[in-house]
Amino acid sequence: MVSDLKKNITVLSTSFRSGEHLSRLFDNLRMKAGNPQALQFVVVDNTNGQDEELKGLFSKDLEIQFVMNDGLGLQRSISHANALDHGIKNCKTDFTLIIDPDVHVFKQDWDNFCIDKMNQFDKMVIGAPYPEWKLGKEHDYPSVIFMFFRTEQLLKFERSFNPFPSLGRKIINSFLRKITRLGLLTSKTKLDNSKRLRIISAWLENLTGITSPDTGKDIIESFRKEGFDALNFHACYSTDIADKAEISKTELAKQFELYYYNDEIMITHMYGSGVFHWKTERGNDLVYWKELISKIEKKSQ
Repeated sequence: MVSDLKKNITVLSTSFRSGEHLSRLFDNLRMKAGNPQALQFVVVDNTNGQDEELKGLFSKDLEIQFVMNDGLGLQRSISHANALDHGIKNCKTDFTLIIDPDVHVFKQDWDNFCIDKMNQFDKMVIGAPYPEWKLGKEHDYPSVIFMFFRTEQLLKFERSFNPFPSLGRKIINSFLRKITRLGLLTSKTKLDNSKRLRIISAWLENLTGITSPDTGKDIIESFRKEGFDALNFHACYSTDIADKAEISKTELAKQFELYYYNDEIMITHMYGSGVFHWKTERGNDLVYWKELISKIEKKSQ
């Protein structure tokens, strides 16, 4: 447990005109933290200051360090990775949480939960891997959706968050992805409804490996190479939720991303995507996402 109120966790996130998401997220993190005064916030502005409204969207009592980065015109994952490379240099606390703006944390006392788990191992990383339906990505170590770690340990890797391989490897990956995804068969919705299809696609993914590397891939490989233990949240399918009366949870899992640890709900990630394989009917509906969250939060009170 945290014994004093010094800043011992840096919350690092990036913004490309994501101020409203981040304002909501930071309020959420403080409300659910056991020691909110111990949180330090760092936001990398990927518009390099062009988002003039960004700083004014946060609570007046919230101290935030803003880091400028020019991510304009870059591919989304490259822009995100470059921002994290800049941001991590400004993390000076014992622990860091990298988190996407479109995340909501359900876990009460999440900060002490993570620190207590960390203190049980010399080398550990905690968080949310890429979901199983995002075929070709890392699933056994936390991703930058929610990645909690000891700051000094990650900095010693001296690795970039940039995920992209050479042009030749990209061409090979593109071919292999079509095999792994069985053309257009393995959409999130179809995998949600078919356990048999999940088994087949998982087998193919095991053969083809990481064919869709994403932000933080080299960092994740460093965790694995250095023998880090991983405490992973699990992104469930809606059809795997046993209690079908939990409509809000099944809808979050169906339309968005819902993560559990053991039997406890931990976080949800909105991730509205235009990618065919991951796109859902209401995946871009922010109002609906927040309505579902509100219903779950009220029920748990």
